Amino acid sequence: MNVNFKSSRRMASALLLSLVLAGCASGPSAPSREMLQRIEAARTRGDHEALAAHYDREAAAARVIAADHLKMARSYLMVPLPRTSRRAPIHCESIARSQEGIAAEYEGMAEEHRQLAKQAQP
Repeated sequence: MNVNFKSSRRMASALLLSLVLAGCASGPSAPSREMLQRIEAARTRGDHEALAAHYDREAAAARVIAADHLKMARSYLMVPLPRTSRRAPIHCESIARSQEGIAAEYEGMAEEHRQLAKQAQP
């Protein structure tokens, strides 16, 4: 009976680990062709305000991803793994820091387009 419990516990740990690992596989995507065209064509106040709003949404999304990865890092610390196998929480924390940096970059882009909007024709 003890062997079945250990086997079940290992299986449950492996399942949890695979689910958490699947969640760590996110990263930034390439800009769409439409987005590139919008940037190249931006001339008016409205164009730049729309781009600023887009970058604000991207920043918010990156912050959500960062928060999710911090949660995953904490989840990994609860998975019964050998002490030598603690790469996963470090990995998730690294992604969280990266996403926070990406969010800051998007916020900078949004601010730049707000400044361009002030200078642009209506």
